[in-house]
Amino acid sequence: MKKILILILAMITSGFAAAAEMEALSDAEIVGIVLAVNQAEINGGILAQSTSSHPDVKAFGHRLTEEHNDSTSQFNDWANKTNITPRSSSISETLKADEEKHLERLKKLHGILFDLDYINHEVESHQQVINLWDGKLIPGTKNEELKRLLNLWRASLVGHFEQAKLIKTSLGRKK
Repeated sequence: MKKILILILAMITSGFAAAAEMEALSDAEIVGIVLAVNQAEINGGILAQSTSSHPDVKAFGHRLTEEHNDSTSQFNDWANKTNITPRSSSISETLKADEEKHLERLKKLHGILFDLDYINHEVESHQQVINLWDGKLIPGTKNEELKRLLNLWRASLVGHFEQAKLIKTSLGRKK
């Protein structure tokens, strides 16, 4: 089972990385990617709150839901203020498709299996998103206010990544 999950993750990661490197993005596409990331985290967070049996995982899901909702509001406010309509790109579409598959798999799990899969995915996906932020979104942004927002929310992503790693380490230990 673990080998299959590693293989699936490797295929998703390589496809995600290839899509991310192939295209220069407009600010509208960058916002579209941010909104896709936010929606994926909101959907996963809601599922974790309702399905997890571990209080740290439930709390983490709640944090992700709240903070990614805030991020969505701020990026939508920026888009409205600058009269830019967020647009899809191959990156945002890949993110959405990958996250839908992951959510369907998670919905079939319960207890510690759910918690482990969810947190492992959060560690991996946050690392990928931070890499995308640093390698593509921030350097590709043309608007300085959008760049400021991306930098602001990058710090939040790093916080999520670090918290997910801590929870991953603690799962299975008796408290």
